Amino acid sequence: MDLQGIVNKVKNWFNWTPVLVSEPVAVYKDYLDKGHVLLGYEVTVTYMHQGERKYLFTHDEDRFGIVSSAQAHKNAVNFYREKLKQIKGR
Repeated sequence: MDLQGIVNKVKNWFNWTPVLVSEPVAVYKDYLDKGHVLLGYEVTVTYMHQGERKYLFTHDEDRFGIVSSAQAHKNAVNFYREKLKQIKGR
């Protein structure tokens, strides 16, 4: 590999250009004692050079009460819209 090829490869490490984003999806887990529990909302982003990455926006209503499930959903939607703007803005 020549020097230009190495430089391009290193540049791609830092190029997090999104090419695809999925809408927020509710993520649940089944527990024996609590039953069907909402963990949060997941957004999947596919990047040009880094592949697919999943982001989970959780809530903590049962622990600290700082982030409600509605706020977690709002955070996931805002993140989704921001990534969508980056895709359409290219």
